Amino acid sequence: MAKVNVLQRGKFEKSVEELYEDFQLENRVKNLSEMTIRYYEQNLIHFFRYLEEMKLEYVSEIRKKLVDKYILFLKKKSLKATTINTYLRAARAFLYFAMREEYLSQFEISLIKAEKEQKEPYSDKDIKRLIKKPNLRECGFVEHRNWVMVNYLLETGNRLNTILNIKIEDIDLGNGMVILTTTKNRKAQYNPISEYIVKILTEYIRTYILNKSDFLFINELGEQMTRNSMQHAIARYNKSRGVEKTSIHAFRHTFAKHYVTSGGDAFKLQRLLGHATLDVTLNYVNLYAKDLKEGFEQHSILANY
Repeated sequence: MAKVNVLQRGKFEKSVEELYEDFQLENRVKNLSEMTIRYYEQNLIHFFRYLEEMKLEYVSEIRKKLVDKYILFLKKKSLKATTINTYLRAARAFLYFAMREEYLSQFEISLIKAEKEQKEPYSDKDIKRLIKKPNLRECGFVEHRNWVMVNYLLETGNRLNTILNIKIEDIDLGNGMVILTTTKNRKAQYNPISEYIVKILTEYIRTYILNKSDFLFINELGEQMTRNSMQHAIARYNKSRGVEKTSIHAFRHTFAKHYVTSGGDAFKLQRLLGHATLDVTLNYVNLYAKDLKEGFEQHSILANY
């Protein structure tokens, strides 16, 4: 009898490790980005370690109660709610896959309540320091490139991964447009750029004689920059200008804040930021509502009359 049970388990069940391989295989077949694949790889490890501690090997042994205990386990580590939800999203995706494949009974997994952190944009003082043009006759390639990057980040609000993959051939300087080929929703996006950034990019491209097939932002060897190299480059550049904040994503918030407070339309902002839905964009509108109030009196018809 015992032998039959073992055979049945081997046929109809899968270990956590086996199903994880199936899960990542499906993700690759669905053509999810490498960043998403790595996200699951890096964040599921916490859940799998917990399962090992609980001495659970097979997926079918997982219950909702165990997931609840996992959440409490993470809370005891004094992790931020946002961090717990990051781990939980990965576990939820894996477990929902197990449910679809019928290795696990259906149950819901909810994220914990987390206060939205207000990410501070760059201040006006910071911006003035960052965009001050260096003496191109005296500065080297790296400082010039970093200055161009900072100007581009402030002017477009593009994501880091998007900027890394822009090529010279994607930029239409004559019409002030950039084709963003690497976006979060995997769809090409047309991004308008101002005359100011067109002049900066034109000078930069001509100075270093960049070809159409070259990436816009390259290292000293002429190769495409990596996420780490760009993050380090911005961090060093900002600190050299006396700016302590070094977040690349903060440039995106700064762009959104300026767009909202200068009277920009939420629907246009949604397209510029590449958001799939308006809900995410409206977070920026709500976040900077107080800034909209500042100076409103001078635009009031009643106040002027």
